[in-house]
Amino acid sequence: MKLGIDMHHGFLQEELPVEGALEKAKREGFDGVYYKLPLSVSPTLDRSELKAAADTARELGLYVDFGIGRVNPFNTNETPEAWTIGGGDYKRAVERMLEAAAFMGAKELIGVTAGWKGQHSGYHVYDRFRTDVTWDEQLQATARFLKSLAPALRDTGTRINLETHEEITSFEILRLIEEVGEDVLGVAFDTANVVSRAEDPVSVARRTAPYVHQMHAKDCILYFSDTGLVRQVKPAGEGFIDFREIFSIISAHQPDLHIQIEDHKGLMHLDLHVAEWRNSHPDLTVEETAELVRHAWSCQQRILGGALPDPAIYEGPSYAEQRDQRLEQATSHLGGLLQEMGLRS
Repeated sequence: MKLGIDMHHGFLQEELPVEGALEKAKREGFDGVYYKLPLSVSPTLDRSELKAAADTARELGLYVDFGIGRVNPFNTNETPEAWTIGGGDYKRAVERMLEAAAFMGAKELIGVTAGWKGQHSGYHVYDRFRTDVTWDEQLQATARFLKSLAPALRDTGTRINLETHEEITSFEILRLIEEVGEDVLGVAFDTANVVSRAEDPVSVARRTAPYVHQMHAKDCILYFSDTGLVRQVKPAGEGFIDFREIFSIISAHQPDLHIQIEDHKGLMHLDLHVAEWRNSHPDLTVEETAELVRHAWSCQQRILGGALPDPAIYEGPSYAEQRDQRLEQATSHLGGLLQEMGLRS
């Protein structure tokens, strides 16, 4: 397994030319970097620019991984830069990015089914709760679009791994894989995002392990609210997520997995006491909900006892103020675990 850094949720220095970013990643002990789109390396997907970046990565002994953007046709307009390189044809834009990623040697890509709409409030920050189109209709459209990309994925030898993002459950991703094909579709396991959909991370690892080809590693705590639970993001090792158990489960299937440290701040609500929220999660299980409540109780006791900072106080400072400490904590915890388990290649 290799340990990399997410350039967008971690480094916070997206303006760095890719060669400089790679050198920085090497200095800080990472095995590679992750960009949300190949456009971050070359806005026009110029082959000479892509080759220069690939050559630098190879010389430094690092990998470069990519996301492929949104794959839900109901929100692709939120990625205007992708539409541009497709000449107004979004499918062609994604195909061009697949070709560019493959040219650089990146074959396991990350796709997302929606994005966080932080300017809104309540459930409308999630596409899952849209009222103009149901979530089921969005999933059906996503399946059709992914099927249309299958020939390009097979031609380039690439795979889109759907991230367990804020809006989609692991159960829904597995159904999409069954429909589209595991040779072209897999799972990008975000260890803390699954909690926001009331899924237990270790349980998710067990059911998705054969299909996990990318990982975003971040931690979290849970505490109680009037409507259920609240998830607060933490750097790996400062929350309740059992990375040792997760690595043990997944390494049996994917010993060469690229693990990206993704780190940011933020709160998300699991409104378990609200019928509208519960009804929008038909795969919700008693076992996993109970496990999360158990973690919330433990975290709450640690907060009351002073072992964890008050969530409101912790959330106050900007991420930039805490970045160095958070990344040092996550790198030390995850890197140490992988070394101890004999998993880091």
